[in-house]
Amino acid sequence: MVQQNGGIGAEIGARIRAARKSIKMRQVDLSAATGLPASHLSDIERGVRMLTIPTLQKISQAINRPLEYFFQDIDNQPRSFGMVIPMTSVGGRAVSHFAALVAQRAEPEIKLRLYHSAELGSSRDQVEALIEGGIHIYIDEPHCFEKYAPLCGPVFLPYFFNDRAQYHRFLNSAVFQQQIVEPLLQKGIRILNPASNWELGSFEVLFSTDPVFTPQDLKDRRFRSYPSAAACRLRRFLGAEPVVVEWERIDAAFEKGEIDTVLIPASYFGALKLQRTARYATLLRTGYTLNLTVAISEREFSKISPQAQAVLADNCKEAGIHCTRMANRQTEADLSALTDVHGMPLICPNPDAWRTAFKAGIQEICRQDDMLRETCLHLQRL
Repeated sequence: MVQQNGGIGAEIGARIRAARKSIKMRQVDLSAATGLPASHLSDIERGVRMLTIPTLQKISQAINRPLEYFFQDIDNQPRSFGMVIPMTSVGGRAVSHFAALVAQRAEPEIKLRLYHSAELGSSRDQVEALIEGGIHIYIDEPHCFEKYAPLCGPVFLPYFFNDRAQYHRFLNSAVFQQQIVEPLLQKGIRILNPASNWELGSFEVLFSTDPVFTPQDLKDRRFRSYPSAAACRLRRFLGAEPVVVEWERIDAAFEKGEIDTVLIPASYFGALKLQRTARYATLLRTGYTLNLTVAISEREFSKISPQAQAVLADNCKEAGIHCTRMANRQTEADLSALTDVHGMPLICPNPDAWRTAFKAGIQEICRQDDMLRETCLHLQRL
């Protein structure tokens, strides 16, 4: 039994009231859902009535909150925030900005401890830990969720969309909600920024040991892939040998000859410094690159007060704007530095040839799955 004479009882009552109001539930609605008199609930929320655990369980079920939400200490341990990207990259610096905003506006309820460059394990390891509650927040490109939302495989390959406007129409579509957001939520992963504004530039750079002018030049290359069935199939379609290498090992794998070709989004190649080992760079103007997705454990999110939840979402959006501004400024500067500072030859190929080859590969991947085929055809008409 929980005593309701101020102290923890009053805090629990305040948390019940805040959670109820956040979902626009009246006391009379909560009464109907729990079978408890509205006057009884009013006394609980004001902290003047005894509250039993069975009663609290009824309330927690009705307002969809775990018991931990009511008992957590506001001075709890920092939430772990994992990523595989380096802190020196555009995305990593935007995460630091996000953490600073949270520190200003959501402490002491929310504190973040950042772990970058795969300190907590590979992308796949960290997504699984997010589901299990081992880590609390994770940021990455959205293809990392392919295992739990299969559409993430083909739809987040380069050149799937014609431009950033079409990409954003997808992020705001019912298909994105139904086939990515909802399946992830069922697994216990909530996307904090569904209509992601954490943009990372408009091109990718293909680093290689030999010059690559056309997609045909990829034949027999040891082409690095992230752990994705769709990404590996695309590389095979292009005639290359896919070699799965986790993000944090790209530099070492290139230097050791495990891979001889790697495709890097605009915002990352400056931090990876592949110009030290690669001999050539090929510029692929895709028109967009994948935005970063910030995901939080749904169980952890449900333990946070509605006010802190709103602050977290607002700060995520604000940090995304900051990320986009940095990316727009930094990526072109890094690209210029490849030749002006590092003296690396930059190949600027026919963009239509690359778009045609990649789209043909994506269509072949989607053709092998009835659901994906229909969905991808629909999306490409957005």
